Amino acid sequence: MTTSLWQDAPEPMRAEHDDVVIGAGIVGSYAATVLEQRGRDVALVDARFPAAGASGRNAGFVLTSQRETYPVLIEQAGRDGAREILAMVRDNVSRMRALAVEYDVPFDEGAVHLAQSRAEARDLEEWARAYEADGVPVEFAEGDPYGAGFAATMRIENDFAVQPARLTEAIAAASGATLYDHNEVHSIKSAGDHLLVAGRRAHIRCQRVFVATNGYTGNLHPYLLGIVRPVRGQILMTTPVEPLIDVAGITEYNYFRQFEDGRVLMGGARCFFEEQEYTAEDVTTPNLLENLEAYLRRWFAGIDFEVERHWAGIHGFTPDRRAAVGLIPDESRIAFALGFSGYGNSIGLLSAERMVELALDGRDPGPLSAARFA
Repeated sequence: MTTSLWQDAPEPMRAEHDDVVIGAGIVGSYAATVLEQRGRDVALVDARFPAAGASGRNAGFVLTSQRETYPVLIEQAGRDGAREILAMVRDNVSRMRALAVEYDVPFDEGAVHLAQSRAEARDLEEWARAYEADGVPVEFAEGDPYGAGFAATMRIENDFAVQPARLTEAIAAASGATLYDHNEVHSIKSAGDHLLVAGRRAHIRCQRVFVATNGYTGNLHPYLLGIVRPVRGQILMTTPVEPLIDVAGITEYNYFRQFEDGRVLMGGARCFFEEQEYTAEDVTTPNLLENLEAYLRRWFAGIDFEVERHWAGIHGFTPDRRAAVGLIPDESRIAFALGFSGYGNSIGLLSAERMVELALDGRDPGPLSAARFA
């Protein structure tokens, strides 16, 4: 989004903090927490409000996985790099669970990866065996828990599904940062030995900036345009139906979960409409929603439901669909953690931590380093 001259406050608030974190989603809110724990005075800035973007619009899955399967990660990053990413993801899932418990945010135990064909089952088993080889407790089995005709399942210990907006809001509220909501940032400029973050409501002088805007990154700095691309995800919610799904399910292209009141959440299908879904436009489209509805009726035949609600969320995808942590080359006081490709709940906390460590300590982000795109 952009901000017109007329939308700026006539006399913006002037403020000063050690650091400004831009983006009050799960990654930005946790980055603010880490910075505050290190004694920094932090401003947490958002164009709207905490969890307004992808962190409050996803399905809530917290999975020991990434957009690419583990065998693909090994091909991309090498065995050592893949193991490091896996260790981060496992730590991240445990921290997300601990935070959900600490802040009394509802969550459902378990999630299951599903194969829809014998070929997918072979790929899923290869994934499971690669995890086992690197110490992940995993269960692979033929068949499925729903009696719907899926070919195979993979369950990973500790996976769960949470209320993502409530968890993000709780992290932001507990971070200790000063929140500047409805403060869309339209420039970050050097002001001598400081930076000036100019937003719609406030202009904030600071020492460092941490960018955690994921899919809404393009307007902040041209360098980031080459790293992150906005991609839309769409989800629908049904009216209540009979109990179908006792554990959330993820297939290669779709995902679903059922709530206690019987409503079913269904999302995915982006791959069938890729050209239209590479966008930052926050709208739903009839063709994709019809595909999601047809999927439910195909795999859970005979159920009677109406679509009660639908929504979209904008994710940030990198070229290799792995998170990117780095510094702006011509302005090392600006750090970023972006491009979670729909898996911010799985690696966002650790990415935020790596971003802070890179900026303050000079620690290399390892396999998440954005230098791989140079």
